[in-house]
Amino acid sequence: MRQRGFTLIEMVAVMVIMATLAVVAMGSFNPADYRLSAARDELVGALRYAQSMSLSHTGATNYQVTLSATGYSVTQGGAPITHPLTGASGYTSSWSDVGLGSSGTISFDGYGEPSLTGGLAWSGNQLLVTVSVGNLSDSLRLERITGFVR
Repeated sequence: MRQRGFTLIEMVAVMVIMATLAVVAMGSFNPADYRLSAARDELVGALRYAQSMSLSHTGATNYQVTLSATGYSVTQGGAPITHPLTGASGYTSSWSDVGLGSSGTISFDGYGEPSLTGGLAWSGNQLLVTVSVGNLSDSLRLERITGFVR
C-alpha cells in the first residue's frame, strides 16, 4: 500500500518559493501610497458631506470646507460642527505627513453649487486640489457648477 503526502524536498521547495514571493512583495509595498489614498478619500468625503448638508438645509446657513496646508475643517456659517461619525466637537483633520497644495474656503449654497474664497481659484470649470505625501501626489477635482468631487 502506497502512502500519500509530500516529501521533505517538495515542502522545502514550496517554502523557498513562498519566501521569495514574500520578499518581492514587501519590496514593492509603500505605506505612503496608502496614506495618500486615505487622505485624499477623507477630503473627498468632507467635501461631499458639506455639499449634502447644504442641500438638505436649503435657506439655512450653508456649509464650508476650509483647506490649509496640512488639513481641513468643515463649518456651518463659520461655526464648528460636530463630526458626523465620531461625535467629537469640530469636524477637522490635521495631518503631520500630508500636505494640501491649496488653501482657502469652499462654500456650498442651497443648490449644492460651490463658491471659492481665500486664494482658491477655478481652473476652467473645476478646482484642482493637490494632496501629497512625501514625493507622491494626487489631485482631486471639484466641478464648478455641480459641486461633484472626484
